[in-house]
Amino acid sequence: MMNTIDSKKYTLIDLFRDTEGGGEALNGIEIPLIQRDYAQGRDMPKVEDIRRRFVGALKKALINNEPVTLDFVYGEIDNNRTLIPLDGQQRLTTLFLLHWYIARREGVSEDKLAFLTKFSYATRYSAREFCKRLVSPDYQPDFNRDRLSDEITDQSWMPLDWENDPTISAMLRMIDYIHVMFNNSCNNLWPRLEAGCISFYFLPIKQLGATDDLYIKMNSRGKPLTEFENVKAEWEACIKAISPSIMPQQDAEQLQHWIEQKMDLDWTDLLWPYRNGQTGSSADDVVDDKFIRYLRFLTDIIYYKDEELKKNSSDILSIVEDLFRDSEKAPEHLEFIERGFDCWLDVDIEHLFNTYLTTTPTASDPQKCVVAAPVNVFAQACYTYGDMNGRTRLFPIGRSVMLYAFLYYLQHKETISDIQFARRIRIITNLIKQSEYELREDNMPNLLRQTEYILTHGDVEEGYLSFNANQLAEEHEKAVWLQTHADKADTLCRLENHPLLQGAIRVIGLDHIDFTDRFYSLFACDHSLVNRALLSIGDYALLVNNRFQIGSGSADFDSSWRAIFSTSQQGIAPKRDILLALLSQSQHFTNDVLQSVIDRYLDETREYDWRHYLIKYDAMRPERYGMYFWDEENPHEKRGYNILMMWTEKSISGRNYNIFLKALNERLLCDFPDLSISLGEYAYSGDGSVLKLTFADKYLYFTDDKLYICHQTPDEQGHTTETIDMEKPIPQTEQGIDLEDRVELAYEVVKSLMNK
Repeated sequence: MMNTIDSKKYTLIDLFRDTEGGGEALNGIEIPLIQRDYAQGRDMPKVEDIRRRFVGALKKALINNEPVTLDFVYGEIDNNRTLIPLDGQQRLTTLFLLHWYIARREGVSEDKLAFLTKFSYATRYSAREFCKRLVSPDYQPDFNRDRLSDEITDQSWMPLDWENDPTISAMLRMIDYIHVMFNNSCNNLWPRLEAGCISFYFLPIKQLGATDDLYIKMNSRGKPLTEFENVKAEWEACIKAISPSIMPQQDAEQLQHWIEQKMDLDWTDLLWPYRNGQTGSSADDVVDDKFIRYLRFLTDIIYYKDEELKKNSSDILSIVEDLFRDSEKAPEHLEFIERGFDCWLDVDIEHLFNTYLTTTPTASDPQKCVVAAPVNVFAQACYTYGDMNGRTRLFPIGRSVMLYAFLYYLQHKETISDIQFARRIRIITNLIKQSEYELREDNMPNLLRQTEYILTHGDVEEGYLSFNANQLAEEHEKAVWLQTHADKADTLCRLENHPLLQGAIRVIGLDHIDFTDRFYSLFACDHSLVNRALLSIGDYALLVNNRFQIGSGSADFDSSWRAIFSTSQQGIAPKRDILLALLSQSQHFTNDVLQSVIDRYLDETREYDWRHYLIKYDAMRPERYGMYFWDEENPHEKRGYNILMMWTEKSISGRNYNIFLKALNERLLCDFPDLSISLGEYAYSGDGSVLKLTFADKYLYFTDDKLYICHQTPDEQGHTTETIDMEKPIPQTEQGIDLEDRVELAYEVVKSLMNK
C-alpha cells in the first residue's frame, strides 16, 4: 500500500488556533463561489436521511463522549490566511451551526465563540450577512421556542427575501433539526467540543501537489447534491470502527486512509472520463454519482455471492453499514471492492470492450461478440446501474453478468489468456441472449457461479440450473466440437453472429456448419418468400402455449424467427430437417430461387392443407408475429380448417381473423372495390366468424367440410333464426384434406350471387 499523505486531526476550533502545525491560526473560512449552496438542510427525502445520519452521529459522539473523526477537509489557504474549502463545505457549515447552537444554548462567553464570526459564504451577499448576524452578540435566541427558525425570521435584521436564498433556508432547517436533537440534552457539551470530541483531518491542497485539473475535479462534486460525501464518510467510519477482534485498530485506521486516498485520487481518475452523464447539463459534470452506481454494482455482487448475507435495504448508506461495520467479513468485502475498482486502473477500457464486443458483426473479425449498444458496459454501469424506468432496469441483469465477466477476467489475467477469454466471453454472451427467463435477480448467484466456471474452464458446469438449459447443452457441445474443429471456429462464430440466431445454432447444427453462407444468403431474401418456401417443404410451426407460430415476413417482427430457431433441443429436430432440406437446394439463395421452390409446390400440390393456403394467399399472412390459433378443444393440434390468424403475439382477445374469410374478403374487394361486404376483426368472439354479404342480405361461413350461405329470418316475437340458402360440400380426402380450394369455391359462389 502507498504511504498516507501527511495530515493532522483538527477541530473547527483548532483551525483558528493552528494550521499545518506551524502555530499560525486561520483568519477565516470562506465558502467560495464555485461551491454549491448549503445542501444538508434541504427539504428533500434523500437529504432528510443524510441529515438524520450525520447529525445523529455528532449527537452520539457528544452525548456519549465518544470522539468521532470525520472525513478529510481539503482546502486552499490564501495569502490572507483564509481557508477556501474545496471538499468539506457541507460538514464545515453543519459544524459551524452546531457550535453556534451549543455555545448559545450553554451560555459560552463571547470570546470563546468569536471564531465563528470568521466563517462566511462568498456565494451570495445574503448568505454572508446571515452568518454574520446569526453569531452577533446582539442576537440571543429563545430556546423555549419549538422552531428557532420562526424566531430568526422574525428578527428585524432578517429581510423577507433572504428566505429565498437556498443556503439560508437550508441553514434555518438545519438549526431547527439541531434544536430538536439537542435541546433536551445540551448540557456541558461545549467542553467536549473544545477537547476534540468531533474532529476531522485537514489537508491544505498544496500537499497534494494540486493542479487546476485537480481543483476542478474536487469542486465538480459540489455542484449537484449527491450521496457521495455521506457514503464516503459512512464507509470510512465503518472501516475505522472495525472491531479489534477482526482487525487491529491501527491496521483499520491505515486501511481507512488507504481507501480514502484511492477514492480521492486513483478512483476519481478512473471515473473522470465518465463524469459527464451525456445529458448536456453542466450540473452533470461530476463523478460522484458514477462512483455510487459502480459501488452499488460491487456491493450487489457481494450479496449475490454470499448466501449467508441478506440484503435488507436498497439504501446505499445502509448497505455500506451492513457490509463494513462490525462485520466479520468486512476485510474480505473491502478487498473485493478495492480489487473491483483497481482492476480497471491502467486499462484502456474503451479498447478492452471494443476488442471483444461489437454492435455490428463483420466478416473480417467474426470472433467479436455481437451485443446491443453500448459496447462499453463499464461506462453504462456508471451511468445507469440501479436506475429504473418504471419497472424496467436501465442496466439489465444480463449486463450485470457481462460486466462481472470482464471484472473476473481482469482479476485473473494471469490464468486466462486473451485468446481463451475471447471464446469464453462468447459462450457467456450466447447464454445471456438465450436466457430471457433465467436472467432474474434471484438467480444471480447461479449465473455468477456459472460465469466464473466458464471463464476458468472454457466449458459449462453441469448439474444445476443457471442459464437456459438448452443453450447450456449447446455451448457444451460446441466446446467439445471445437477441440477437433478449431479451424472452423471463425465459421461457427459467424453463424452465431447472425441476428436471427444470436448464438443458438442448433437449427442448423454443427454437422452442417458449412451451410453458414447459404443461411446468410437465405435470410438476405424477402422473409415472406423464406416463410413460404419452408412451408412448401414441411410444417415447421412452433407450438407456443395454445398458439402456433411461423416466421414473419416483416423485419420488424424478426422475433418470430428467433423464437422458432432457439426452441428446445428436442423440439428443434423437425424444424432443422425442413431448414436443411431447403438449404440443400441451392448454394446461394435469391428471391427468384425461393419463388421457384414455391411455384413448384403450388403447381404439384393437389391436396390443400393449411400450409397450401398460407403459401398461396398473402391475406392469410399478416407478416406480424406469425401467430395462429386452431381449435380451443384441441389447442395443441392443427385439426380442421377453423384457423384464426392473430394480429397480436399473445392475446387471442386482440384483433384476429378467420384466415379463409379474410382471404375471400380481400380477393372480392380487390376485384370488386364497390362490393358491399364486410368482415369483423374479432372472429374468436364472434365478430368476424362470418363474411357479411350485405349486397344480398346474406352471410357466408365455412365448417371443416362445407360452405354455407345463409340469411336471418325474423319471427313474430322479433327473434331471428338462421335460414340456410346454400350448403355446399367441399371435396376432401378420407383424412379430411381439401381437394378443392375453398377460397376459390366460395369466390365463385359469391360471384354467382352478384349476377342474380
